[in-house]
Amino acid sequence: MLALYILLALLLLLVLVLVVNTLRCGTKTGGGQPGALPPREKVDHYADTLSQMIACNTVTVQPGGDMSPIYAMHQKLEELFPLIHQKLEKHDIDGALLFKWAGKDPSRPPILLMSHMDVVPATGDWKYPPFAGTIAEGKIWGRGAVDTKGSLCGILNAVEELLGEDFAPAGDVYIASSCNEEISGYGAPKTVAYLKEQGVHLGLVMDEGGAVVDPPLPGIQNKFCMLGLMEKGMANLRFTARSHGGHASTPPKNTPLARLAAMVDYVEKKEPFTKRFTPPVEGMFREMAPYMPFGYKLIFANLWLFRPLLLKILPRASAQAGAMLQTTCAFTMASGSDAPNVIPETAGITANLRYMSHEPEALAIKKARDFAAKFDCEAEVLTSSDCSGTADINSPYYAHVCDTLHTVFPEAGVAPYVMLQGSDSRHYEAICDCVLRFAPLDISKQQLGSIHGLDENLDVEALARAVAFYRTLIETCR
Repeated sequence: MLALYILLALLLLLVLVLVVNTLRCGTKTGGGQPGALPPREKVDHYADTLSQMIACNTVTVQPGGDMSPIYAMHQKLEELFPLIHQKLEKHDIDGALLFKWAGKDPSRPPILLMSHMDVVPATGDWKYPPFAGTIAEGKIWGRGAVDTKGSLCGILNAVEELLGEDFAPAGDVYIASSCNEEISGYGAPKTVAYLKEQGVHLGLVMDEGGAVVDPPLPGIQNKFCMLGLMEKGMANLRFTARSHGGHASTPPKNTPLARLAAMVDYVEKKEPFTKRFTPPVEGMFREMAPYMPFGYKLIFANLWLFRPLLLKILPRASAQAGAMLQTTCAFTMASGSDAPNVIPETAGITANLRYMSHEPEALAIKKARDFAAKFDCEAEVLTSSDCSGTADINSPYYAHVCDTLHTVFPEAGVAPYVMLQGSDSRHYEAICDCVLRFAPLDISKQQLGSIHGLDENLDVEALARAVAFYRTLIETCR
């Protein structure tokens, strides 16, 4: 009987700890009313500038190609933002742009705001022509509206306005725009190399990544500003299986395609890569917990107990959640025989790996080689870049960005996250400890899905709030 009482007491204590942790998990920082928009003529002006930027067809130029479309974009920017070109120091780095706005105190660590000017091709049947910059239905339509001429337009309009008011920033402010981000081109690396030569070490870099998005988890009613603290690494691997070939009428066991199929099945079912809650992911759930219904809140406020369960459940509930917990391996291309009745001597499958920080490049590739060897297959690394570092959330610049978001988007929460795609920002880690991947664009799920897809568009009012964010960030940076 004593043992039963002890067990009940322990259970009661456990429940008490769970409830106390849940009640202490934090308070909502969002939930207010959206801030007032500027006068209508300003809102319309911002939309018109983005429309004209979209009308410049800046599909990424391949190495050695004709750069005239990029320089046509340069000319358009000079027409739209004359004060920036008159008053700021400008550098053309083989098509990439860098502006320096000298601040009052050159000893302060500078900040750098960036968005690339190039876009991916636009194919398919669009509602409005992809390079017309049509303004309709309260939106600006066209390739690049979100990725990333929208944020570039926000940066440039904010700086142009402040220059017109004779405002001087506290420290130096840089604006950077690569001309070939979409193909991981030279624009950003060359810009960073130039800044390093000048001895520049930045306090803050802000690039594309997260945005102001619809409620990200079940039960949450608020929008969230998702601040990317890091981005996953990426590799393309080619898995090859070999044999003596032969005629399909007398097939041997374990043909190349059979071994590759078995390997794919193994990876899909056994999930050889380790799942883990890294600090950015824990931080994301910690910031979202106050917005959750009590049941979810109890779980995420007590990760010390529920972590193992969540590591099993989350990847099954959401592919995106699973991708934030582990290195992923997606098989994307395959090749075999050129004839239907011939067993190939060589068959191959290409996979795209996305490294997570706790399982970086060397370890992830070793695991890939190991599971390939189980099925008598070879693994060849075609391309690879490791995962980025993690932004310093103890930096005063990180706190300043969060404060600015609460000011401009009072209706939204703010949470860190892991960026699953790649961006130019990783190059800037050589000269900055606080590289954040976030564009202050309030976008719907449809608009998020239109990136690299059909009917890319941005709300006119969302662009106005992006300008307000960049203005506030620069004005209040002390």
